This record gives sequence, C-alpha cells and structure tokens, in this order.
Amino acid sequence: MRYVPRSTEFSDGDYKAKYLLSGGRLFGLRRTAEGALVPAFGTEKLQQEGMPAAAQAAYFSSGGDLYLYNSGSLYRSTGAYGNFFLFGSNFTSPPFFAECHEGEEDFAIISDGSLALRAEESSVQDDTCPPVCSAVVHYSRLFGVDTSDKRMVRWSAAGDAHDWTENISGAGYVRLDAPRGDISKLVVFDDKLIAVRKYGLTVLRVFGDAESFRVDVTDTDTDEIVADTVSVCGGKLYFFTPSGLYRYDGTVEKYEPEGLEEFCEAACAAACGGWLYAGGKLGEDDVIACIGCESGEVSYIKQRADCICAAGRVFFFGDGLYEIKPDATSSGEWESDVLDFGTPEKKFLERVEAAGSVSSLTVNCGGRSRTFTGGGNTFKTGICGRQFTFSLVCSGKVYRLCARYAIRR
Repeated sequence: MRYVPRSTEFSDGDYKAKYLLSGGRLFGLRRTAEGALVPAFGTEKLQQEGMPAAAQAAYFSSGGDLYLYNSGSLYRSTGAYGNFFLFGSNFTSPPFFAECHEGEEDFAIISDGSLALRAEESSVQDDTCPPVCSAVVHYSRLFGVDTSDKRMVRWSAAGDAHDWTENISGAGYVRLDAPRGDISKLVVFDDKLIAVRKYGLTVLRVFGDAESFRVDVTDTDTDEIVADTVSVCGGKLYFFTPSGLYRYDGTVEKYEPEGLEEFCEAACAAACGGWLYAGGKLGEDDVIACIGCESGEVSYIKQRADCICAAGRVFFFGDGLYEIKPDATSSGEWESDVLDFGTPEKKFLERVEAAGSVSSLTVNCGGRSRTFTGGGNTFKTGICGRQFTFSLVCSGKVYRLCARYAIRR
C-alpha cells in the first residue's frame, strides 16, 4: 500500500463517489427497508448451575423447559431460567421429544427407542418404550421410525401413544422404497408427514382412518441431507446438504440468498420468527448463519454452535449455552467484497464518509490495512491502490458509507 503525499492535487471534477453498503457480509447486523444497517442478533450467555460441559442435542419444549443431551445423559432447566438437573440417563442416542395431548392429559414421551420417560409439568417417571425412534405426534397418533428397520414408519392407535396393537383402525406400519435410503427424521409439515431420508424426502399423507394412509410419489431426490438441519420456516421445509441450502414446498429447490455463498459444513439448524439459524463454517471460522426465509437476508454470528433449538426463543450450545436475541445487541460489523470501483486502473482513495454510529473503519489494499477511529464520520484515508476491501464496526444504525476517490492517470 502506498500513501499519496498531501501535495498531490485533484480537481473537484476528478473525484467520484461510490456508495458501499449495498453488498458485502453482515455480522450481527441486518438491513432496514431503506438499506441502512442496524445491530441485530445479539447473544447472551446463560450461567445456570448443573449445566453439562458439552451438548450434542438440545430441545426447547412448548412449555418453556430447556433440555440438553450429552453422552447418554439428559439435563433439564425449568423455564430455561432455573439451574439444570439430571433428568434421565443411560440413553443410547439423543432421544426424541413427543408432546402428547390425550383427553385432559398433557405429557411428553422422551425416548431413544431403548428406554422411555414420561414427563409431566412437575414429574418424570419411567414409561413403556415405544418400538420407534425419531418420533412425532401427528393427528393424535405417534409416528416413528422402526428401531430395527430404518426404512419402516410405524404409528400408534389414534389418541393413544402407548397402544401399538396392529389392526386396520389401530396401529400399523409402512415400509418405504430403497433408493432414497434410511429415514433419519420425521417432520410434520402442513397436513403431511415428511420422512427425511438420506438422499431425499418421502411425503406421507396420514390423516383420517389408517386404511386411507398413502405414500405420495414425488420427485424429491437430493444429495445427502444433514438431518439435524431440517426445519420448517415461513411455510416451507428447509434443509442443508453438502451442496448447500434447499427448501421444499411441493418441489425441492436450491435456496441461494445473497451472502450465503461461502457458508458450508452446516451441522445443525432451528427456525424461529421467520429466521433460520444454522451452525456451520464461513471459511475456517465457526459461525451461525441467520437466514431470513422470506426476506432473503443473511447475517452471521461469530460463534460456534454444536446444537440449536427453538420454540419462541432460540438457544445454542458451543463454548457454553447461549440465547440468541434477534433485536438486542449494541454493535455489529460489515465487511465489503473486493471492490475496484468498476475500473482496473489505480485509484486514489481520498476519504470515506459515513452517516450513523460508526466506531471504526478498516481499509485493506495491496496486502496492507489501516484502521481509522474517531474524528467524527469522515475518515481521511489517503490510500492509493487498484482494489480495496472495507470493514466497518458500528455501535448503532449506519445510514450511509461513501468512498470519495479519483483515478490516477
């Protein structure tokens, strides 16, 4: 990077303006309808006692209780505020949580297919283990994947998650075809039950009498689906594969919002309030991608997520347990793409003007960088180069960022 002496003169007519905020990558920020940047997606670390040192899975119940699973043990925090306590042990894998409503009873069956617990508001007890894993409740029946045949879907009798007696109006099963592989997860989507398989989706219409159940023939083949990323958001089913993010609403399509291009290795995801939160990588860095399922916005949180869960609130476990606060944070960062201002010629970047709460501005050019702070919102850069990248840290809303430059002839 070469700094042009102050004696270098350009006439006012030589200078051009380049507005910068329209592209780039957001960290802890989101865009307003007017294109301004505002801080968003803050995180708050939870400090309850009894928390496990790591977590492989998390679940947040409709009643507001938070569960963490680690190495065969399940821990619970009442209301997601109380201290954690050991809720169950000796699980062979992360259990499913099926919230049941039978008559006037509300309870959850928590099971891995080998052992089961029945959880009520203030009690827990051993339960009869259903012959399934990865189960969900749909139209008053418990549906799950057979514990010994991962291509078989089983269902209980209507209104009784403990009745597995097979008959035409009671419990039953269906075995799916081979090409898409084993079932990794069942998801309730609209009025359908989706069997998430290794290489695609199978749609089951399972309402009314059991003799009316059917499996739809659909063109929903994919590359290998990461089961822990499957989430329903904004009326569509989302999931990641090694090739990127996809969504399903009758057909499977790739979803490629601007800003998600370099996000990879997605391992977990959950949806809340029109946003999909996915833990993965951005280059070599651990991040959580915050993806607007309707707006197409993408922002990032610079933290690792080993598991994520959501139900009105969003929690993740990485180097500890955190809650994501979508509208509560005080700062964020914007990073530009590599910019040549539309010409390969050498340019003199005279200054950058900002409008809003800018804490610092970093300019990279030719392998070197300079950071500017203070002095209001006009940063006198005086840098000469062909290509530039900019990084802005803000403590509030930023309305505008404009580079003033001249081409050197």
